[in-house]
Amino acid sequence: MMIVAVSHVGALMKLLVGGGLLVGAAALLYVFVDRQPADVFDMPVKDAYLKLTNVDFGPMSEGQVALNTVKKATGNGKDKVVWLQQGDMARYECAIDLAALPDNAAKTHVTVTCSGGGAGDGAAAGMVHNMHRNGVIERIDATLTGRPFDSDKIGSTASRWPGDGVDGSLATAQKEALQMSADMAKMERDMQAQAKSDAFNADVDSSDFASGSGDFAGE
Repeated sequence: MMIVAVSHVGALMKLLVGGGLLVGAAALLYVFVDRQPADVFDMPVKDAYLKLTNVDFGPMSEGQVALNTVKKATGNGKDKVVWLQQGDMARYECAIDLAALPDNAAKTHVTVTCSGGGAGDGAAAGMVHNMHRNGVIERIDATLTGRPFDSDKIGSTASRWPGDGVDGSLATAQKEALQMSADMAKMERDMQAQAKSDAFNADVDSSDFASGSGDFAGE
């Protein structure tokens, strides 16, 4: 009886181990084969275009309302959508290009390219750019997957998309801030030096004029 029990346990262990390997293999197959990029969606271009041109931008914040912000979506009629956000202090324009996958027209690849910024972005322009683009990506993902926009998912959603080449890191912002500070200090020194030079030349000119006036009066 004991031998039979042990043999059954051994068979059960082999079955469990084999099942675990199958589950693991299936998971790896999903990750490396079935999982598509985050910027590819299961719909043809015409459907994606229709959804993105009729996007719901949601309610505006009090700050956006105070700055007379306007948001609108336009398109070229087939495969390019432009989302514009413009107010008293900033203007952002994001071009959303749609392309069918070469081997599957039922799937759409989305590319997002943003431009613009705010009057006071300064050294943080790259960071502000990425923050706005990330928000656009979250809204695109929400719109094309049929879920509500979630501001808490902006970072995680955008992190799965390719970047657009803009460096929005804190280190770069700090470096640019230091460079701007140095440039402003140099400009101030140059202005002070120019002011001293102008004052000196004005004194010389007035002295020459006074000397010339005396000679003329004595003639």
